[in-house]
Amino acid sequence: MNFILKITFFITFLYISNFITKVSLGNIVVISYENTTNEKFDIGMFKEHIKILKQDKYYILSTNNIINAMLSTKILPNYSVAITVASNKIQIINTVWPILAKQSLPFTLFIEPNLIGNKKNMSWNDINILHNNGVEIGIKGTPNNIKNSINLFKNNMSTKPSSYLYKLGIWSDKEIKILKENDIKIAFGDNSGPVSFKMNMYKLPRFNISGKFSNIKRLKTVLNSLPLEVSDVLPLNNTLNNNPPLYGFTLLNKNHKPNCYTNNNDKVEVIVLNETRIEVRSKKFTGSKARINCISLDSNNRLLWHGSLYWVHK
Repeated sequence: MNFILKITFFITFLYISNFITKVSLGNIVVISYENTTNEKFDIGMFKEHIKILKQDKYYILSTNNIINAMLSTKILPNYSVAITVASNKIQIINTVWPILAKQSLPFTLFIEPNLIGNKKNMSWNDINILHNNGVEIGIKGTPNNIKNSINLFKNNMSTKPSSYLYKLGIWSDKEIKILKENDIKIAFGDNSGPVSFKMNMYKLPRFNISGKFSNIKRLKTVLNSLPLEVSDVLPLNNTLNNNPPLYGFTLLNKNHKPNCYTNNNDKVEVIVLNETRIEVRSKKFTGSKARINCISLDSNNRLLWHGSLYWVHK
């Protein structure tokens, strides 16, 4: 069984790698399944998602495909999608992986190394089985445990990690410094939006499609989205020191004027300066995190999306 799965993943990878060089588009939607609580992975929902992901229009790639494309001149096909799962649960190797393997769908599993082997969690032997059968393994960590997590991974695997997921959802300068020192190439936060190749590789967005975010309509919406291309996003750091914030960015296409929304459940005021500079004015954030999503439409009526996530300074 393991040999067959290896061959399947290898053939799929060769096909995808060859196709990448033929289509001129540089973006990808990264979808994320979270399974960190005592609740079981919703297999029924997952199988419905798989039916959609297997449609001919979508090209399911891996995070290593993203890394290779962003570090080279390779390009990705339209409607490219990467599947990620963040979980240590034994259900991943027993149920989730066989479903994806049967459909020849690559995915990246983000694990918390310090939790491997705990009750109801996978062992290092399980993780190595997944890795040896083509599953990319990344790390999910925090600023306080990142060094220990990387060392545990290296000591128990035949390789080193290349991808990282911020457990708290928001990047930190400390983590990024350690990631670079350990040759980890790519990192994802918890801000929503498609990945553009103009983005910082250590501050990439993804779409959570678990739990309350798992309905089919939302999945189709995010799968068909494109990046809202922006530059000069302010604030530069990971914390809003002003509340309400002074938030803004510059549009790379002046025709893509967006509407913006926050996790305050309100549509915010969008001010356009000099045709391309967007200033977003919201109400004061009451929680510890501030999420801002801005969306527009392109000439083909495809949804364009840019999302930011910050800590709120108290």
